[in-house]
This record gives sequence, C-alpha cells and structure tokens, in this order.
Amino acid sequence: MKKIAFLFDGQGAFKPGVGRELYNKYNQAKETIEQGCSILGYNIKEYLWGEKSAQTSSMTSIAQTAISLVALAYARILKDMGINGDVSLGHSLGEATAIVYCGITSFQDGILMIKKRGEVMERGGKQGAMMAVINLDMKILEDECKRVSDEIKEPVVIANINAPNQIVISGSKQGLKMVAQFAVQNRAKGIPLDVGGAWHSPYLQDASNEFNEFLDKIEFRNPEHQFYSVVQQKTLTNRSEIKESLKKQMLSRVDWVKAIENLRAFDYAFFLEIGPSRILKDLVNKSDPSLKTDSTALYTDLELLVKSIT
Repeated sequence: MKKIAFLFDGQGAFKPGVGRELYNKYNQAKETIEQGCSILGYNIKEYLWGEKSAQTSSMTSIAQTAISLVALAYARILKDMGINGDVSLGHSLGEATAIVYCGITSFQDGILMIKKRGEVMERGGKQGAMMAVINLDMKILEDECKRVSDEIKEPVVIANINAPNQIVISGSKQGLKMVAQFAVQNRAKGIPLDVGGAWHSPYLQDASNEFNEFLDKIEFRNPEHQFYSVVQQKTLTNRSEIKESLKKQMLSRVDWVKAIENLRAFDYAFFLEIGPSRILKDLVNKSDPSLKTDSTALYTDLELLVKSIT
C-alpha cells in the first residue's frame, strides 16, 4: 500500500451542507457528530446543514468545531475500512484536528480544545483582516510587509505560504490595502479573504495566551499515529513537544509548501485531504503536480476511495 499523508482541512473548507450525506450514510459519521453535540452542549448539525448553516462561516467559534468534526468523521470511517494516515498534518485549524486524530488528546478534550481555539480567535482577531497575494515573489512581499508595518506602526505579516504563487498576509486593514496597491504596481494582485480576523498575526497574542492556559489543563499523550508539525516542520513523537508546538501555532506562519516538500523528501507520494473540500489537494498539486493527491470530499461512497488506495 502507498505511504499516505493525511491532510486535515482548515476553517476555509466550510460551506453550508457539509457532513450531511456522510451523517446519513455512515454510522461512524453519525456517532462522531452526535458525540460532538454532547460534548459541545448544542446541536452542531444546525450549523452544518440546518437553518443556522448560512451563519457558520462568519462564526469562527462554531465553524472550527464543525469542520473538525466532519474531518474526524471521515477519518473514523476510513479507519474502520483499514485506511490510516502514515503521517498526519493539518493546515491551521487542521493541525489541531490532526492532533485529535493521532490520539494525542482524547476525543472529548480535543473537541473542547478546538471549541476554545475558535472562541478565543473569534474575540481576538477582529481588528484585522487577511488577503491572498498572487504572483509576487516571497522575498519582495516579505520586505514590503515589513516596510508597511514600520510606516504605519501596525502589523502586517505573512501568515500562510499556500503555494509558490499564493501567499496569504494578515494584519492591519490599512496595511493590507497598502500592500494590495504595491502588488498591483508589480503586476501581481491581492484578493481579500472572507475570514473572521487576522489569523496567524500579532493581533492574536492575547487569544494565544488564553488558549495556551487552556492547553495546560488538557492531558496530552504520545501519538498513536505519526504527527507532523507544520509549526516545527518535522515529525514530533513526544507529547510535551507537541503541546509546546501547538502553543506556538496560532501566531506562527503556516508554510504549507515547505511541509509538502519535506514529506516528499521522506518518500510520501500520496496526499489525501481529510475533510469536506479539495482546497489542500489543489494546493499540493500547485506545489508539485507530480504528486498523487485525492480528497475525501470527492467521494459519496468512500468504499471507492479505499479501492483506489489499496
């Protein structure tokens, strides 16, 4: 069997209706989402495909837990079909989901951890925004972000390196407008992102502090499945190391390109997105078209996916 890297979705994977077919078709998905409802104390299904689903994308405190539960439902079904990730990682929120999948926390503690993450981020990041910059050299963009930050005394930083030609910046709304103008002048473009705040920027310092206090109350265990930290850009096997890595994650840059490059160097040639979108699959293909990719979101019957893997 191929060496499989599981890629867990970030918050951007949400759209109204995700998880509904999975819930209705597979008992494992129903059990996972119902367990989530019990832990959360409210009916997450209303925010996934019910009357409140149109609001979910703008509610970070709800959306993060919703996406994680759907991704964990996919992973649980695959596990029962004999498919596990040989290594697991995630994009932003997905890194926390990967920690739960790898058994580093209990399911209950993991869901409460993700709920807390969403709550503190929703409160903490609202004063800023995010923007994707397309077709601008990384070094040039980094220098311009620093110049703008120094000029206006407000943070503008590189948050995500999603693909060689797609870099996301985060921070001051005024600063993002200035960088967007610079991008146009350099035959590139800036695309504002519809997110709840300035993720992976200094605006989240207080949120990160509060989240880290919460993490200290949770028991972390050594992983049952191999976990790759995008923060540290390496596989971590010690529970204390993993907790410290997660404590840095909210303020750290998500270098997705480097993570994929590193895993390819370790002979991972099959990258499977776990969740309700194909965003990460497409990012891997942009970074390296030679790599084999797939996404659980592309299958109504996961049995077909399993057959293609085995």
